[in-house]
Amino acid sequence: MPFVKHFGVNVVEKPSGLKLTRENYIEKVTFKDSHLKKLYTDSIINSHTEACLYNYDKNMNYFHSLSHEDFNKELENFIRENMNFKEITDLTSVDGKSGYYIMVLDEYAQVYIGTSRDIKKRIQQHWRMQMFFDRMIFGTKENSILSINSFRALDTTRIFVYLTSNTYRLEDKLINQFDNKYLLNRTAGGVLDGLSGAIANGKTRDLSV
Repeated sequence: MPFVKHFGVNVVEKPSGLKLTRENYIEKVTFKDSHLKKLYTDSIINSHTEACLYNYDKNMNYFHSLSHEDFNKELENFIRENMNFKEITDLTSVDGKSGYYIMVLDEYAQVYIGTSRDIKKRIQQHWRMQMFFDRMIFGTKENSILSINSFRALDTTRIFVYLTSNTYRLEDKLINQFDNKYLLNRTAGGVLDGLSGAIANGKTRDLSV
């Protein structure tokens, strides 16, 4: 099976590519909860597909409106104020290590801030995941932020990590330090109580440009 090296690890090639496009955004219809297969008729699937692609286009227009210079200044200021974060180029250096991580998607002037007890494994999970069809829109088609799990491996261009065994406690604080317009986080940080907790702590954005 062909693969490419990215941040020091093997990433399996996909026929639809390793960067997000409009064509591979909904590569296949998969559901978080299997019982939804019975509820989603062809008509509902078609309608939701249209809504998802509409939201995709809104997000892309929004990304294109952002200043990359201002984005880099925001990232530089964040790293300066949080000196525990160090840039890495090889994920194997954080294999089995816990802490916080920042995935930088320079093309879109966006970051995702997360935490894990195994940073390498978690970032690779983000790269492999196919976003569930019923979770693609979080909010409405007018304000839903694209999920980090919709992007692909080569969309991540820089990674910063803060190694610590004290996971989750600082996640929300770190998220709140970053300007929301550059954040892909769709919920507050910390340990949330399932879907209800995620909805209660959900984040959306004004996508009108």
